[in-house]
Amino acid sequence: MSRRDPLSEPLEVTQFVAEVGTRIRLMRLARGMSQADLAARSDISRQTLIGIESGLLSTRFADVAKLLWALDDSALQHSLASAAQDPAYQDAVRAHLPRFRRRRTPSEVQP
Repeated sequence: MSRRDPLSEPLEVTQFVAEVGTRIRLMRLARGMSQADLAARSDISRQTLIGIESGLLSTRFADVAKLLWALDDSALQHSLASAAQDPAYQDAVRAHLPRFRRRRTPSEVQP
């Protein structure tokens, strides 16, 4: 994966990614885990973890999710579960679901 130029991203994006990395590092340290331990538990490489904790912009979302689940970030898990109850979220999901048509029974078919 190629490195992104930090100057090409809005400042808010760069700051957010850095804050997420810092949060992950602090949660890891609070749990007394080494980078190697957390990386192994998350099934990612230690280099990937170092990049995430450093605020690397080319970080994969799936890797961040693995870390947060491995750290048992219940606040994040709760917020994601709460988002599923949001009517706007539910409308967006419905809008992207494939439409299925029920087959009509022979009695419903007009000759």
